[in-house]
Amino acid sequence: MFFALAILSIGIVHLVTHNFPTGLLPVPKDLYFRPVLVYVSGIGLILSGLLILSNKFMKAGAWLAFAIWLIFLLVLHLPILIHTYKKADEWTPLFEDVMLLCGAMILIDVSRTAKKSGLKFTAIARYLFAAAMIVFAVLHFIYAGFIATLITSWIPFKLFWAYFVGTAFLAVAVSIITRQLVSVATIALGVIFLLWFFILHLPRVMAQIHTEPEWTSLFVVLASSGEAFLIAGSTAVKQSRRR
Repeated sequence: MFFALAILSIGIVHLVTHNFPTGLLPVPKDLYFRPVLVYVSGIGLILSGLLILSNKFMKAGAWLAFAIWLIFLLVLHLPILIHTYKKADEWTPLFEDVMLLCGAMILIDVSRTAKKSGLKFTAIARYLFAAAMIVFAVLHFIYAGFIATLITSWIPFKLFWAYFVGTAFLAVAVSIITRQLVSVATIALGVIFLLWFFILHLPRVMAQIHTEPEWTSLFVVLASSGEAFLIAGSTAVKQSRRR
C-alpha cells in the first residue's frame, strides 16, 4: 500500500505541476513533446498505483510501474549519469529510480505466488536495493555536513544522525548481500523511512507547501518504506517455502 500510494501520488504531482518532478526525473526542458510526456507519465503512474491498490489487478499495475521506471532508468538516468558521474545529485535520483523499480519487481513476483514462482525478480530486486543502499551510504558519509542541514531543527546531534543513517544503509546492504537477518534489517529500515516521512519530510512539506521537490521527496520516502517492507515480506515467503 505504501508503495502504491507513493507512485500514485508522484503521478498526481506530474498533473498538478504540469511538469516532471524536478529532482526525481530531470527530463530536459527542450525535449520534443515534453508536455505530452508529462501527462502520459503522470497518468501511467496514477493508473499503476490504483491497479496495485485494487489487489485484483496488482500484477498489471506492477508491470506498468516496472515499465515506467525501467524506461526512465535506461533513457533518462543512465545517459545523464554517464556524462555527469562526478556529480552526487545525479547518483541520488538514479538510485531512487532503481529502488522504485525494485518495488515493482517484487510486486510482480507477489502476484505470481499462487503459481509457485521462483521469485526471480525478487532475488534481483534485493541486490539492486542493496546497491542503492551502498550508494546512499557513501553519499551520507561524503556529504554528511549538507545532509545534517536537512534534519528537522528540533533534533539534536544532526551530524551524528547523518553518519548513523549512512551506517544503517550500509548495514542493510551487507545483511541483504550475506542473507543474514534480512527480515530484521529491512523491517528496521522500513520503520526508519516511515519515521522520516512523519518527523522530517512532512514538516518540510507543511513549511513549503507549494514547493514540488518537498512533496516528491515525501512520496519517495513513503515508497522506500514500502519497498523495505516488501523485501522483508518476500524473505519470509521464501523461508516458509523452504520449510
